[in-house]
Amino acid sequence: MKKIIISLICFACFSITNQAQVGKEKEELSIFENPNNWKQEIIKFPIDWAPKLKLTGFEELLFTPKWSDSQSDEFWSLLIGWKVNTNAPLTLKEIEYNLYSYFDGLMKPNHWAKKFPEPKVILKNHKNSFNGIMTFFDGFHTGKVITVNIQGDQHFFKDHKKSIVSFRLSPQNYNSEVWNSLNNIKLKKEKSEGLIQLDNTWGKEIFPFPIGFAQNINYDGMAEVRFPPKGWRDPKHQNFWSYTYVWSINHTEEITAKELANNLEKYFDGLNSVDDKNKHKKATATILKINKKESTSFFKGKVKTFDRFATNKKITLNVLIESTYCKEKQKTVILFKFSPKSFTHKTWEMLERIELVNTFCD
Repeated sequence: MKKIIISLICFACFSITNQAQVGKEKEELSIFENPNNWKQEIIKFPIDWAPKLKLTGFEELLFTPKWSDSQSDEFWSLLIGWKVNTNAPLTLKEIEYNLYSYFDGLMKPNHWAKKFPEPKVILKNHKNSFNGIMTFFDGFHTGKVITVNIQGDQHFFKDHKKSIVSFRLSPQNYNSEVWNSLNNIKLKKEKSEGLIQLDNTWGKEIFPFPIGFAQNINYDGMAEVRFPPKGWRDPKHQNFWSYTYVWSINHTEEITAKELANNLEKYFDGLNSVDDKNKHKKATATILKINKKESTSFFKGKVKTFDRFATNKKITLNVLIESTYCKEKQKTVILFKFSPKSFTHKTWEMLERIELVNTFCD
């Protein structure tokens, strides 16, 4: 009897573990948010029935509720997402070829006809996206040739050597209500390996505490610095010296404005290798606490320091700081945003949108 009970417990544990693994894999093999629970299919590349397709990775399909009803405005309206391995963004020609190859294999008829026209794909670049049309044989529903409009875009992740290519398809004109439904489906946010929610076009540096060039900042933890894609070292660019970084540190109490100011001075003095011979490079920081919301304190101020990267002159940086303290874990995460531009300049619109990846107590 005991053996039977133990066996049942083991089977139940295996079943729960297996379901969890399947659920995790399904979550990882997904590209779109799916708030309306549209029917989903996941297909891994390469595909046996599409031998011409030259991609590795997987695709996710989301179908509008009436996509198979030829009398509905939703007929043949769906989303297709590809997450593929690539060293560079796919060219428009490569996207066209692979979409053609996919539908060429998908629509080989098994009862509609012995011969049918090959798909035709015509795409055009449009700013950061593309659009066009595709004509193909509908081997699923009508046995006829149909034409769909396509809206698409591509997101390339250099660090991971992957691209996400998304297609929104419908035979309906772009002013049809079905396009609102298709466009309301968004891409899932890519999980970041860092602390700040920014894409891979932003430069990244990660270093532990104590910091090599600023050993007198007495913390234990890590820091992540992120630089905008363009202009950080260009004095003529609006992004000059505009960047963000975060400190994730073990700290036993809420940080104060005075402590922030002292540590910023130590940080920039270390960055500029300040000693008795070059005291003119010494930093001064003025930080004021301006608000507090639950466990997060907000600060604002200025740092006067030296620019050794571009101009070799003194520079004043405006700074916004968010410091969140987790008492249970005695941990503090401090998000800094810097720019020499005034707080009313449009560069701050970019900086103020920057957020952390996760809540610090996770």
